[in-house]
Amino acid sequence: MHEVESIPPVLEASIRTQLRERRTQGLALACFDVDGIRFAGGVGHADLARGETVTPRTVFRVASISKLFTTTLLLTAVDAGLVDLDEPVNRYLPPDLRITTVDGTPAESRVRTLLSHTSGLPAGARGADLGNRTLTRITNGGPLRSLADAISGLRLVPRPGERVIYSNAAFNVAGYIAGRAFGQPFEEAARTRVLEPLGMSDAEFTAHRVGPGVATPYGSIVPPAAGPKPADHIRLIATPMGGLTTSVLDLARFGQMVLNGGELDGRRILSRPVFDAATTLSTRNHAELEQGFGLGFKVQSWRGRRIIGHDGNMPGVATQLWLAPDDGLGVVALTNGYSLGVPHTTAAAAMAHALGLPPDPTPDPPVNVSAWEEFGRRVEGTYELQDSQLPGIVGRIANLIGKVEVRHETAGRLRLDGNAGSDGPVWLWPDGAVGHYRVDGAVDPDTNAFIEGRSDGPHLWLGHGAHLLRT
Repeated sequence: MHEVESIPPVLEASIRTQLRERRTQGLALACFDVDGIRFAGGVGHADLARGETVTPRTVFRVASISKLFTTTLLLTAVDAGLVDLDEPVNRYLPPDLRITTVDGTPAESRVRTLLSHTSGLPAGARGADLGNRTLTRITNGGPLRSLADAISGLRLVPRPGERVIYSNAAFNVAGYIAGRAFGQPFEEAARTRVLEPLGMSDAEFTAHRVGPGVATPYGSIVPPAAGPKPADHIRLIATPMGGLTTSVLDLARFGQMVLNGGELDGRRILSRPVFDAATTLSTRNHAELEQGFGLGFKVQSWRGRRIIGHDGNMPGVATQLWLAPDDGLGVVALTNGYSLGVPHTTAAAAMAHALGLPPDPTPDPPVNVSAWEEFGRRVEGTYELQDSQLPGIVGRIANLIGKVEVRHETAGRLRLDGNAGSDGPVWLWPDGAVGHYRVDGAVDPDTNAFIEGRSDGPHLWLGHGAHLLRT
């Protein structure tokens, strides 16, 4: 590998501060364009016991960035004429694995709804071996030996298409269908039809990967939190939802393919129509939101730019892949700690640095301050997640400890505390008509939010799929 520029000193200093303050052990970063790597490097430790530091070639578990590769594999099956996005999912599943509605009738969800999180399949972590037999059995609703076990007995929550429900189960189904279409186990199909064609030599879908050159995840598992305790005993038996392990340099290869419209090194990975469908915003959780999903890809705006990609998190892991197609620029940040804000903030800072953007401006105060003040006081309170809550006793416990407190501060600005996915407080700044906000936080910066008054109370919509109701 030829020598690449190291991380600019101003960015490295900021990263070191974040790692220290957020109790995250290490981070790898790469910034790239269609022609190559602009800069890349590592900060902190990949493994504390070995004294191994992070480099651009350090392999991390990338968590839900994996979904982009599961998407790519399934879309190659679409290009090959083996799968039709508009056919029912059950057409491609064996009888014993077919999905049903809550009343037991066959589900009619189409294949494309798996990739846009609108299939009606529930949230949850089915497919993960948590290192504790009882906890694993509760999470999975039974024994877990294979990808087939992880998707067995799935039932829809609402009707397909009614809500965005971020669903790991949907991507496990998508991966199973893709592997079956090619007549291979998912991991083998992903290797031969996506990873190898992209030249991702350090990449592998695997339940578990440890040892020299591989970053050890750190933090607690229940509840997920940052810290110096190894969290390396989790095994993802169902790898399509989050089992990819790779380096920032390999992920840059995937990013370059996306920036080049589905083609890399003169080889077309995805046809142009399928690629465009995957990277175009098509599903939002509310009509007033600016961000949502294409097929597999998250799509949002940031400082006037269209950003596509995906983030990821699981105990001991937090990651971010950001691509700005109109600028031909991409950034990937991988960490071995459960502090979601670190890779999000780092990716945004690296993108701004590479584009030469000035610091984020402070939002102007709203025109009608009194109306915003009155609305802000009216929507204060405790909010609870809707639609995407985990099923069963696990979900009930998560809801009890995962409530979000909304407090009005001044001039209509709201502060949100308690959302585990936000990694610290989030501020909502007035933005346009009353009830519309701009998000100021470490995670998903510059996305928008909306609060809507209904007969059962205020509903809060933000991020790519979060819907909360005041309790």
